[in-house]
Amino acid sequence: MPSKKVDVAEEEEPKEKEDKGSPAPSAKSDEHMIPKSRLDEVLEQNRKLQEQLATTEKERQDQLEEQLKEQGKWKEIAEQRANDLAKLKPKAEQADAAETTLKEVLTSQIAELPEPMRNLVPADLTTQQQLAWLAKNRSLLVKSKPVDIGAGKKGGEPPENLDLTPEEIEYAQKFGVKPEEYAKFRFR
Repeated sequence: MPSKKVDVAEEEEPKEKEDKGSPAPSAKSDEHMIPKSRLDEVLEQNRKLQEQLATTEKERQDQLEEQLKEQGKWKEIAEQRANDLAKLKPKAEQADAAETTLKEVLTSQIAELPEPMRNLVPADLTTQQQLAWLAKNRSLLVKSKPVDIGAGKKGGEPPENLDLTPEEIEYAQKFGVKPEEYAKFRFR
């Protein structure tokens, strides 16, 4: 049976019209009004049809189950499903273990990021997608450490090779210092 759709706003509209205190005319005054008794009747009819549909569906499921029991196929179906489940259970355990490992790797990679950059990793992605995102954007999130070339260091050991140029030997003699001592002070 086709059921009529009833707008809830139409149900409340008669209350607005009955209110004589508001001088403004209603914008829906030209629309067709449904009496409350008719609305209640349609809603009751709809509720009964829903109940009938639910009982019919339940009866159909019961009949189907009864037919399978009579034919003995339910045992075959149950055995087949049990076999399928037994085959899939180890794979599910492996998948769970792999997911746990990936989460640990993700947690350690996020911990390696500088504190202000950790919130930039999108949380709405799966673990695999987050790991892929980190792999692509790691260079943007982590400052690379420059190679230490000893710039700005004072003191330290002089190089093993203390060979002086002829000009340096001449300067050492002018200052009255031995060339070995001059070489030591040259590298400070």
